[in-house]
Amino acid sequence: MPFALITFQSIINSLKAIVDFSIIWVLVYYILRIVRNNSRTVQIFKGIVLIIAMRFVAHKLSLTTLKALLDLLIQYGFLVVVIIFVPEIRAMLERLGKTSVFSALHSLSGNEKEKLVDELVDAATVLAERKTGALITLEQGHSLADYIKTGTPINSSVTSELLCSIFVTSTPLHDGAVIIQGDRIACASAYFPPTAQDLPTRYGARHRAAIGLSEVTDSVTIIVSEETGTISIAEGGKLREMDAASLREYLNLLIQNSEKEVSQSLGAHRKQRKFNLSKLNVDPIKIEKVDSSDLNLKSTEPTETNVEKRDFSKLMGIFKKKPKDADTKDKSTENVQDLTSNQDHSSQDEDSKTTDVEEPVTIVDDTNSSEKLNDEGGEPNESEER
Repeated sequence: MPFALITFQSIINSLKAIVDFSIIWVLVYYILRIVRNNSRTVQIFKGIVLIIAMRFVAHKLSLTTLKALLDLLIQYGFLVVVIIFVPEIRAMLERLGKTSVFSALHSLSGNEKEKLVDELVDAATVLAERKTGALITLEQGHSLADYIKTGTPINSSVTSELLCSIFVTSTPLHDGAVIIQGDRIACASAYFPPTAQDLPTRYGARHRAAIGLSEVTDSVTIIVSEETGTISIAEGGKLREMDAASLREYLNLLIQNSEKEVSQSLGAHRKQRKFNLSKLNVDPIKIEKVDSSDLNLKSTEPTETNVEKRDFSKLMGIFKKKPKDADTKDKSTENVQDLTSNQDHSSQDEDSKTTDVEEPVTIVDDTNSSEKLNDEGGEPNESEER
């Protein structure tokens, strides 16, 4: 009986040790992953190692003042590290909170997975031939709901024609990323946080956004360069260029197989699949700003016209102050009286003008007319006498 109790207790202790070791291993793994994926974090980590080395040297050389200062710094170094690594710690906690056991990609049937791969490869090939910039993100275990909210909802099936039409520069949805959940296009024109890595200037905004998203999620983003027409994959904070054949092979490995098989197969070839951005042999990428003329948008700025300005001061003076009813009645009666007086004056003036004009009067000399009548022997008419 005591032997059985001791055996059971030893099993419990062994399980506790395994759980303890597993938790420490997970924490160390995530810390190393944060340090590896961010060049700024690498520099900070080097500074911490340098401080610890200086503390060791100060202890060996008996440098009392320097040792006391470094001891004080190391004593409160935990708080300093937490403050410095706030963005990285927040990203790690977000990844832990958004992680799901099953991905929407792996829940598709065989035909749906094959069709999705064909559509993505066809779209990437056409966009690369046309040198049309594109950003296509595949959601996996981590939810991208927060980033979907920044874009325009579409909720459509994945087709190469739709993807190519979205990224045409004359369309309003071309600027941003397309997020795919399962075999559905969740949204377009979504925006991602750019990476904090010190990348060469030849990498544009699309590459920086894709790498930034891959640093905080397990999503995979397909990038098509607008300048060179090259196809790239951003995953795990790294970038890799591909052609159509390698892209198809990668997507088949990612979508067709289960998540466990993908992690095992890709883990063995991680060095071949991922490499530093500084070692990429690609042409310089130049991101140009989109002109409003390319978008066929009418400018809303006011333009000068040749229309003459009208003087509305008199009209505005009428509507400035609304007169009261009594004032309007008085003014209306005064206006009527003025009008009648003006009419009377005008009629009097017309009468005076007519009287002043004299009609011409013909004066008949009676003596001459009578003499003429006597000579002719005729009698005068009544009209002549008049």
